[in-house]
Amino acid sequence: MTKRTHKIIVALLALTLLFNLGATEAGEEIKLPPIKSKTLSNGLEVLVIEHHELPVVAFRLVLKTGATYDPEGKAGLANLTADLLRKGTKSRSATEIAEAIDFVGGSLSAGTNRDATFVTCKVLKRYFDTGLDLLADVVLNPAFAEEEIERLKGQTVSSLIQQKDDPNVIVRWEFNRQLFGKHPFANPLVGTVRSLESLNQNDIARFHKSFYRPNNAILCVVGDVKSKDVFKRVKKRFSAWKKGKLPKTSFPSPPAVSGYRILLVDKPDLTQSNIKFGHLGVDRSNPDYFPLVLMNYILGGSFVSRLVNVVRVEKGLTYGIWSWFEMNKQPGAFVVTTFTRNDSTLNAIKASLVELTRIREQGVTEEELKEAKSFYRGYFPLRFETPEQIATRILETKIYSLGKNYLRDYRKNMDKVTIEEVNRVARKYIGPDNLVFVVVSKADDVQSDLEKLGPVEVVPYTAIE
Repeated sequence: MTKRTHKIIVALLALTLLFNLGATEAGEEIKLPPIKSKTLSNGLEVLVIEHHELPVVAFRLVLKTGATYDPEGKAGLANLTADLLRKGTKSRSATEIAEAIDFVGGSLSAGTNRDATFVTCKVLKRYFDTGLDLLADVVLNPAFAEEEIERLKGQTVSSLIQQKDDPNVIVRWEFNRQLFGKHPFANPLVGTVRSLESLNQNDIARFHKSFYRPNNAILCVVGDVKSKDVFKRVKKRFSAWKKGKLPKTSFPSPPAVSGYRILLVDKPDLTQSNIKFGHLGVDRSNPDYFPLVLMNYILGGSFVSRLVNVVRVEKGLTYGIWSWFEMNKQPGAFVVTTFTRNDSTLNAIKASLVELTRIREQGVTEEELKEAKSFYRGYFPLRFETPEQIATRILETKIYSLGKNYLRDYRKNMDKVTIEEVNRVARKYIGPDNLVFVVVSKADDVQSDLEKLGPVEVVPYTAIE
């Protein structure tokens, strides 16, 4: 079976699932296949979804520890540890791992986000044991060879240095630093040049030993399988994985924002300003999740949002403007981001602030709410197109403790949100008077205008780490 044939099969499966999951009428439940679960004696939770349309199997193992758990001064440790999993184990070299998964036309990958680490393997059904063995090997037996560590560190540092010339990257880095202070969210997920240079083999081995434990993990298997057979094979392969006591972790609180705090990063060659502003938001388990999502869609979360209609369409100040809530286990940011010509920087900011104040004070209309609900009714089923996506969605409910009926009832819960709830969360969670602003631009062109908002701190972009 060639890799091309494998991709064609996965694409066909995607279409099949899209038809099956997306054909429900508006407001009806998403009908997922039954989920079978079992927890091994070492604490590993195993979830199995039998989906027999095509002979494909997706494994997705999640460790409930991500970049937020990087120790102080060691930003990038979780990400580097995950990147190294495919770079050699105690019995296979990086080349041998790559050849083994390529030989069966499958895929094997690992990565992190703020809250979790994921290891994913996709194979045809006939190569179930090969896929499971490779996944288990990279998770349980990584070699963390010095040469691979230095190579990956070097690649990441080089990438960070290159990104420093991108104002979109600089504005994101500096906004997070200004808003989150000493909280881990202040750092890029991949780390900084300084933090990466400090990481060594002992740090990586210690992080793996502390957090790569079965009682901190969930394995989801989706595809043309029988649950009883999966449990048997998983138990055989993972039963020797030893549980451990997980480290207790606490996080410093982000600094309070009172009034406007404005940072201007001076990049003299720029003819346009990159702008990001916002304040602390909410965590993923917030009970106001559904009205918040709908409210943000109306404000700045879509191509037909108020921010787009006013700042882009009516005033012609930008080609793009967005708002969103970053929702993690820890409260993330509420963010508005855009770009504009240097001479229209203040006008773009002021126009955006007017819309934040308007949605907070005047609320939304029934027609806007109807449009937002319609979008999510159609969009939600598209997130279940492949076995990997199904596994991802199910694991999200586990990571964030969303409840066993969350996916089933998603569109129902979205539909029952009232206009009163949307207006309440706009008043509660949008704070236009207390904001962190970061602008990356030519200081000579924009500083005097920004000072009309409040005191401005100016730093050269060369000082950004």
